Amino acid sequence: MSEEGKPRKPAKRDHGPQGTHVFSRDEVDQLVEEAGNTAGDPSAKAQLRGVSVEVKGREFPLGGARHVIGRASSCDIILSDSSVSSEHARINHDADGWRVVNLLSTNGTFINDKRISNEALHHGDRVRFGRVEFLFQDASQGSASSSASATAKANRNWMPWVLVGGIALLAVVIVMMVR
Repeated sequence: MSEEGKPRKPAKRDHGPQGTHVFSRDEVDQLVEEAGNTAGDPSAKAQLRGVSVEVKGREFPLGGARHVIGRASSCDIILSDSSVSSEHARINHDADGWRVVNLLSTNGTFINDKRISNEALHHGDRVRFGRVEFLFQDASQGSASSSASATAKANRNWMPWVLVGGIALLAVVIVMMVR
């Protein structure tokens, strides 16, 4: 029987040394996306809100586990500013939260004006890709941080009264000792 007449076997996945699996970039992207879907849907919670002139007022919801930011048409968030590289940065979501990773961009990626290569994102952070700046908003972090902020503020409100009470108590003790 000729080679053409034989039924073809399904392609086997390539294995590296010691049984290591070798994946294509598309397979890795699909696996990352699937892993993000099992970690809960962050899309209803997080977004980038435009701050700089080029994107002011625009909102980019962060649905799924991975977003590539850049000028290329293949990017998830396309920014046409010349200071942004074709694939400038990536924002990932996993069990630990959101992270931004610089993808060797020419003009850098910044969080709160600090140049970063791989850094966690928190509600209220200002994220800049080249000259294009956003405010990172995550409702799940925002409610937790606002309640922590309210607790801290409540704690600060009673501190002066403790000091006044301590001084008054000290004054009473001194008066009692003098008599």
